[in-house]
Amino acid sequence: MGTAIQKKVRQFSATYLIKTVSECFEKIPDHRPNKCIIPFANFPKSAFAMMHQKCDSLLAFDEERLDEVCCHNLEKLYHIKDGIVPSDTRMREVVDPLDPAEHKTPFKKLLNIVQRNGALKGFEFKCGKLKDHYLLPVDGTGLFYSGTCRCDDCCIMNEGKKNEAYYHNILGGCIVHPKQKTVLPLAPEAICKQDGTKKNDCEKAAIRRFLAQVKHDHPQIKLVILLDGLETVVKVTDH
Repeated sequence: MGTAIQKKVRQFSATYLIKTVSECFEKIPDHRPNKCIIPFANFPKSAFAMMHQKCDSLLAFDEERLDEVCCHNLEKLYHIKDGIVPSDTRMREVVDPLDPAEHKTPFKKLLNIVQRNGALKGFEFKCGKLKDHYLLPVDGTGLFYSGTCRCDDCCIMNEGKKNEAYYHNILGGCIVHPKQKTVLPLAPEAICKQDGTKKNDCEKAAIRRFLAQVKHDHPQIKLVILLDGLETVVKVTDH
């Protein structure tokens, strides 16, 4: 096995990694029609802080943002400009319309950091003639399900029936190794209604988009794709 991830490396510190993610959020275009008091990047940064701090809910995070010490920490650690944290309602209004693709860049940047520092070598999987490859298990999971609430991107279950329901799923993959406790997540692919289509999106279609994105972002990494229950043939050259 190669070099494992070492916390003593400066670029592996939480401060550096969070700053890298925050810089990616700065580049997301502001879709709001009018200029507002709250800088646009504060919205994805606040959402990231909420998830990273493992808050119980948006409402719990909304209550914490009123605390001066909390706002100070959010400004210094998550680079939320002027410590202005949006309310839960406003965060939903601004973040929900964003294309999921806008959130993929941080995943690419973070894996590039691991690769540049030689830590990716620690995840090489060798078995027989298989060398210099990496294991990438891929699977889908549910994100949202409701019988009443929906958005334009929701997939629909039992359409037109009394038990009609709406849902969002996601497809994710991580570079793993049997002897490593750490995993390296790649940018996930949303399973939701695609533009211009009336049919539900599905895991089979999502994995094609996912692997195409992986090939585009990391063309030099040789991957062994691990799937379960996907009755489809996915062709991705050079992987």
